[in-house]
Amino acid sequence: MELQRFTSYVALSLPLIFIIGLAAVIHANPWFSFTDNALSDMGSLKNPNRWLFNGFLMLFAVIAMVPSIVAFKNGLSYLMPFAMFFLFLVGVFPEELPYHAPSAVLFYVLALADIAIVGIKLGRHNSLNYLWSVFSVIVFFTMLFLIRARVFKGLAIPELIGAFFILAWFVYLGLLLRFETLS
Repeated sequence: MELQRFTSYVALSLPLIFIIGLAAVIHANPWFSFTDNALSDMGSLKNPNRWLFNGFLMLFAVIAMVPSIVAFKNGLSYLMPFAMFFLFLVGVFPEELPYHAPSAVLFYVLALADIAIVGIKLGRHNSLNYLWSVFSVIVFFTMLFLIRARVFKGLAIPELIGAFFILAWFVYLGLLLRFETLS
């Protein structure tokens, strides 16, 4: 039970960790533009500060792996540990390397698919949870639309839409782990 409580606090802290970490990385890269760049541009081999972004992503993925695995053990996740693994690989492979793009795509696809699947599972007990599944699909297609329609020159805004939705899910997981009796 103590692990579950600790894990809930980790999950609840992820948005704050993400915002502080991203703010620090952006501060070290004043050239970065949300509309003109992808987040991974800050981890580019061409950027002398790349270690900050890539290190942050890897550290964040390791921290987020904790609630992902506990959620998996409690039947509240199926794919999120794999998503976190691919997020870690996004930090390992800068954008110029061939494994970067597949890792980034798999992170988003697996995380959003996991939220949709678990939303359906939880929706059987409380129909409001079906909204997680619906919003997961909406977020996925919104990201795709923004990328395909080239609404922005860069990918940062679609990436952040997906990231903030995933972070909201982790907050919900943290609340479930903290206050719900799980079997």
